[in-house]
Amino acid sequence: APRKPYSDFPLTAHKNGQWCKKIKGKVWFFGVVTDPDAALQKYLAERDEIQAGREPRRGAAAARVAPGELTVAEVCNLFLSRQEERSQRGEITRQHFNDCVKACQRLVGHVGRYHRAASMLPADFAAYKATFPQSWGVEMASGHIQKIRSVFRWAAEAGILPTMPVFGVDFRKPNATTKRRERQKRQAMRGGRLDFSAAEAKLLVEGSDGWLRACILLGLNAGFGNADGGKLSTPLFEVDSGWYDLPREKTGIERRFPLWPETAEAIREAMRHRPIAKMDGDDKLCFLTSHGMPVIPAAAADGNSYRGGALCQAFAKLTKRLKIDRPGRGFYSLRRTLETVAGEARDQPAVDLGMGHADTSMAAVYRQGISDARLVDVCELVRRWLFSA
Repeated sequence: APRKPYSDFPLTAHKNGQWCKKIKGKVWFFGVVTDPDAALQKYLAERDEIQAGREPRRGAAAARVAPGELTVAEVCNLFLSRQEERSQRGEITRQHFNDCVKACQRLVGHVGRYHRAASMLPADFAAYKATFPQSWGVEMASGHIQKIRSVFRWAAEAGILPTMPVFGVDFRKPNATTKRRERQKRQAMRGGRLDFSAAEAKLLVEGSDGWLRACILLGLNAGFGNADGGKLSTPLFEVDSGWYDLPREKTGIERRFPLWPETAEAIREAMRHRPIAKMDGDDKLCFLTSHGMPVIPAAAADGNSYRGGALCQAFAKLTKRLKIDRPGRGFYSLRRTLETVAGEARDQPAVDLGMGHADTSMAAVYRQGISDARLVDVCELVRRWLFSA
């Protein structure tokens, strides 16, 4: 058999006189043994297509993108540059930007660096969807698909691509029926719902102290999620007024609710014992760990690493110690609990205002306000539910 031109040459001489390589269980041929340079060039041009599970129908042309044409990688980079600007302006969260980066990296890793963006076909998107891990649920797959579609939609609307590619019938968000069935399936696997009973919620309050107790009460009193409590800052929050009246940071939607006396006292207690902030800019936060760090993850300058994260960890330890831990039921389930219990007040507009939920109904267009008395009624109903358990 002919010898390789050098020891690291990636191809092997086949008995039929061609250079070959076994990829994904199949032997592929790249040219005659008398011309190893041409065979190597063909292999490098077609390798990404083959490893992605597609026939290399574009051949070496895939590596030679014509002037004016953009690859999928280039379109993704342009899209991410725009998302980075939006993140800096506060239009999207840093976490959303990071998720977009990961989605783009995964797509480029599948189709290859030289795949023409304008030549993406429904079969390409279907093949990519087939690579989604089985551990992904419907919601995660749906979110990933939406991000990838957004890349190409933006490129077409911005004039970067001549037209938006046809995604095909398979590469779209699941319908509502599929999502409902998935939720039912996951609930059965978890062994129950994601909210807390009144007895469990009371255990959480009584079994915690410091900033964790304050965050738990804010979760039950106002539906605060991880970021809401962890990013609560002193310049924007006057606990002595007895009311919280600020837009929700995640969405900018109007939010107003009365504080329970227990919640206000827990916040004051946590702030009285708040240590000196370890990093500049964190001294305005209401809650800091004993090491002077934020209690929720905060993206570092590189956008990938994180600091903080104590809230989720402390809550998980608490539920485990109290023997009320359950897969999928974390700190955010306090928000689910409030929405569930507050619904018994039969005043959904007031619940939405307290939760910071968008109301897209026509009634919301005409409604000019919600009285404080209605907000108090909702909060008092939940308070009685909790403390009378």
